[in-house]
Amino acid sequence: MDATEPLRRAARRWPEREALRAGTHALTFAQLDRRVNRLARFLGRLGVGRGDRVATNIANSIAHVVGEMAVLRAGAAWVAINRRLAPPEVAFMLEHSGARVLLTDGEAPPVGARPALEAVCDVSGQDADVERRLAAEADASPMLVVGEHDIARLRYTSGTTGRPKAAVLTHTSALTSLRNLLAELHDLGPDDVVLHVAPLTHASEALLAPAFWRGARAVVCAGFDPGEVVATIARERVTTVFLVPTMVAMLLDQAERADVACASLRTLVYGAAPMPGELLERALARFGPVLLQIYGLSECPFPITTLRKDDHLDPRLRGTCGLPTAMNEVRVLGADGEPLVPGAVGQIAVRGPQMMREYWRDPEATAATLIGDWLRSGDIGTCDAAGFLTLLDRSDDVIISGGFNVYPREVEVVLEAHPAVLEAGVAAVPHARWGQGVAAWVVRRPGVELSERELVDFCRPRLAGYKKPVQVSFVTELPKTTTGKLLRRSLREENTHG
Repeated sequence: MDATEPLRRAARRWPEREALRAGTHALTFAQLDRRVNRLARFLGRLGVGRGDRVATNIANSIAHVVGEMAVLRAGAAWVAINRRLAPPEVAFMLEHSGARVLLTDGEAPPVGARPALEAVCDVSGQDADVERRLAAEADASPMLVVGEHDIARLRYTSGTTGRPKAAVLTHTSALTSLRNLLAELHDLGPDDVVLHVAPLTHASEALLAPAFWRGARAVVCAGFDPGEVVATIARERVTTVFLVPTMVAMLLDQAERADVACASLRTLVYGAAPMPGELLERALARFGPVLLQIYGLSECPFPITTLRKDDHLDPRLRGTCGLPTAMNEVRVLGADGEPLVPGAVGQIAVRGPQMMREYWRDPEATAATLIGDWLRSGDIGTCDAAGFLTLLDRSDDVIISGGFNVYPREVEVVLEAHPAVLEAGVAAVPHARWGQGVAAWVVRRPGVELSERELVDFCRPRLAGYKKPVQVSFVTELPKTTTGKLLRRSLREENTHG
């Protein structure tokens, strides 16, 4: 069985049931399966084979879902590129992954961001030549057996060195995530409607497979607009949605202004960042006991742990990430790598078939992260005697802005590329809308002038919008250890107390 089996199963069991809707365009399970098969066969004719990498740069849409499923069904590894990334970031991912083909929706990256590609294909339905070739393909699945240990995805994350890393996730990982999600979403069924407003390149994508498996209908929105989301929930009778805490806050504001309860919601899955206590209480008061928190990593997709709906009713548990899911084992380790006693603070580690196989073409990073059977998460936390996990900090100083991870070093590298910058340090700053924003401390080169606006404008074409600094401070020196290592914690503390 491979990661596209839920769609195959749904096409056999509920062929005429609506599977996927985006605006006025909808496909049944049978139509979606046929479209996936034809695109998978088309990729094969382009020379894509088992283990090849195929990238997608497609906004939330039916085309995104078809592209993802077709890449997997063709036996290739899916490289999902976030539409918000800047051209240099896109170029690195395409080159590093060795992607042979790029699937787009007509908004292809600039030529300079497409190194060594053999083909760029618009699969949105707008390219007449592509549509003609797809129409000539057979409806049946390609004659290819994809194994559970084959690579399903290269999922890019960023490291503190400033160069993105790609977690190698197999079909086993995807299927394990599915099994754990089905256990946690035990009441999901054919009458449910799953809304996707967060990017399908990220966590929301994981809810596609459970919806297919159970015959639920998926509704895809191009982006997150609170007013439109409230209207969509009411119009489509949405029962399940994934949101990051920033989106929860914006949805709450809209619902409270309009005095809307979103009564059809039965499950609001949230993750990617901690939920502030006041926000969580507001959500429970407005939506009822529908909250389900998930914890996961790029290197081990969610759910590693879940805080279930009934757990949210206990105020003592609301600050935790919940308990490990059935097929994951979680420990908190000390500096010596040994498990710590309940309540002790250490690095969170996970073990199980859900985690990555390795980092793509990065044996050093792999060796530092995978030690024995355990994946060192880089997260700092505690585990109580009952097994409930609590996140305290990120050992790699990650900034979580609107649910997206921003790693300081990748921003520092761009800042330091400006000819007027001697060195830069980056840390989190509280942000009313996004939870956290990017703050930069910059040392100018002697004798040069540089304004905050000039520096932010320099970052704009080189970094995704959520990675650009929202605050720039010019300083004469950065705080460092005696060995010259930047003390980002001191920057955060300066921002907090200064």
